Amino acid sequence: MQMMSEKSPISIVLYNLLAKNGIMIKANDTIFRFYLAMMDSFEKYLSERYPECNSIEDTKHYQTNIIEKIVRMFHTLELLTKNTLDEVSARCILRGIIDSVTAYCFIYQRADKEEILFRHYLYALDGWKVYNKSVLGISEKNEFSNKEECLCNHVIKQIEDKLHLHPFYAQDSSAANKIILSARWNYESLQNPRSIKYGEMYSLVGFNSSLTEYFQGYLSQFVHGLCFSNKGTNPEVLKTVMYESIIFADKFVQAICQAFRDQEMVNHFLFSDTLQKFLASKDFNCDDLADFASALVQKDKTLLI
Repeated sequence: MQMMSEKSPISIVLYNLLAKNGIMIKANDTIFRFYLAMMDSFEKYLSERYPECNSIEDTKHYQTNIIEKIVRMFHTLELLTKNTLDEVSARCILRGIIDSVTAYCFIYQRADKEEILFRHYLYALDGWKVYNKSVLGISEKNEFSNKEECLCNHVIKQIEDKLHLHPFYAQDSSAANKIILSARWNYESLQNPRSIKYGEMYSLVGFNSSLTEYFQGYLSQFVHGLCFSNKGTNPEVLKTVMYESIIFADKFVQAICQAFRDQEMVNHFLFSDTLQKFLASKDFNCDDLADFASALVQKDKTLLI
């Protein structure tokens, strides 16, 4: 699988928080809020540049919707970790962030535009099919649900038509048909159209094996209500959950920059009210941010949670 490897326009400042060696940087509120401010600014800029559009081919607007969803999840995580003792919900949201960022990277952070479009169609098709089966399929039949089902089937048909006209379909119609039938956006390749599970996908988008074990092992305890999720908690543990999300915020920011390749988006952040508000906030500490930026520029990037 060929994932896009070119560095983003701001990679000199924000590039790979994790490394095997380097200066140890203590995670803190300043670093978290810096990423949150950047994501807020990017989301606002992209929403204005790529307004609502009904065309399924408009991958930029569709990505903007995904970005908006993920940024909201980061804000919800902050609210939970600062205002409650609900570690279970916080870690469930963290796992949701990880999976959403992973799916976004897997689909849109690629060099081949045709493959992005093919997976994009399949991703949308999967969503509409699940909605049709799991929501409309069990809802009480009435005039509203009948109209919804009609609309849903119409959209599904439109997406399938687009997929059948895609160059990948002409390249290998047999493999493409199997992929389309199951709306398999997480297929490995046309030559081997098996589904890639999230555990493997984590590695493919760049997360290391120890993080993958953390996602699937430890966080699953909270997501699935297993034994360890019943332990007590305290405010310091909740703060740790917030800091753990910084790694995934960094991955998300890199993916956005590489997918859109828009220098103006970066400039918008540097001169935005969002950044100024962060710099004036109680969470801002100049020394913390300076140490963090210096270590990143030198590529000494180990983050201590």
